Amino acid sequence: MKSFLTLSVVVVGLGLGLVACNPTDAKELTQDAGQLAESGTRSLVNASLAVKVNTALGLRKGVDMTGLRVESEGGTITVSGHVRTAKEKALVLEIARETKGVEKVVDKLTIKP
Repeated sequence: MKSFLTLSVVVVGLGLGLVACNPTDAKELTQDAGQLAESGTRSLVNASLAVKVNTALGLRKGVDMTGLRVESEGGTITVSGHVRTAKEKALVLEIARETKGVEKVVDKLTIKP
């Protein structure tokens, strides 16, 4: 939510800057604001999917979140870090795959008993 508020402030600031600009600068500022908004939206979607996977993992018995890291880019989730057993690794990957919105899971997990 903080990212969205920061993004909103930047976009509003760019909009206010349009008032004092020449037409070329105004057009470039408008394009930059659009790209910034798109980038911010993409970041929020990525963070949201990673949070969904983290939540699903955290609620599941048999998963130790201490050594895990979940990152997302589009519909792809990358799970890295370490787990204690092959069974736990399989469980983590299964939970990630079954989370709504996940299209692909990249496995960068290692087993550390």
